[in-house]
Amino acid sequence: MGRLDLVGGGPGAVLALRRHFKAALDALEKEKPLVAYVGVASNDNPGFQKMLTTGLAFAGARFRPAKIAAKAASVAAARDLLLECDLVFVSGGDVEHGMNVLKDKGLLPFFRDLSKASKPMFGISAGSLMLGQEWVRFPDGDDLKAELFECIGAAPIHVDAHSEDDDWSELRTLVRLLHDRGDPSPVGYGLTSKGGVTVMVKGDETSVKAIGTDIPRLLVRSGKVTYGKPLPVEGKARRSP
Repeated sequence: MGRLDLVGGGPGAVLALRRHFKAALDALEKEKPLVAYVGVASNDNPGFQKMLTTGLAFAGARFRPAKIAAKAASVAAARDLLLECDLVFVSGGDVEHGMNVLKDKGLLPFFRDLSKASKPMFGISAGSLMLGQEWVRFPDGDDLKAELFECIGAAPIHVDAHSEDDDWSELRTLVRLLHDRGDPSPVGYGLTSKGGVTVMVKGDETSVKAIGTDIPRLLVRSGKVTYGKPLPVEGKARRSP
């Protein structure tokens, strides 16, 4: 069974991030697990990587960067590290840029194969969205042109991260587009700044458990995107809208 932890992150969420990361490491039941840091969403920004990994080093993990974004980056070396590691850590930045890097380097199918092989993964902010099914872009900054684009799909759900202050506006657009496409009962999960979800995938079965905080759920009723019952932090599985 594959485990994925998707957390919101954002300003003021360091302590919550540490707790969620420590729980993900504990689930591995390994001493000093090897964690592959994937920073494509920030174009492998070294400062961002140092900030995150330094703050999480207390947990006892051994971080190594899977360098992918640079023209001179060795895709073969990145593949070897991702196969060897105990946990794949996908960090934040820009979702679409990160996905474009994976596609341009021919690594999107590889990441999907990793997830099918139940490789544990941990996402934060944009990294969480990348591990989900799809996200939304706005060509020319025009809301009326909003369109979906595919993500890794390791977690077969749709999420947004730390967007409480704007009432999950982009997630609302995503859920509406899913509904307009004809998806039955689309649901969007709002990963709060101090919360997230643990997703367990076994074949066609998926369970979604809230961690840290209750998790808002957006769905469609009477043709309008609205809030459904939140996923409570005590919940063990995804519930029907």
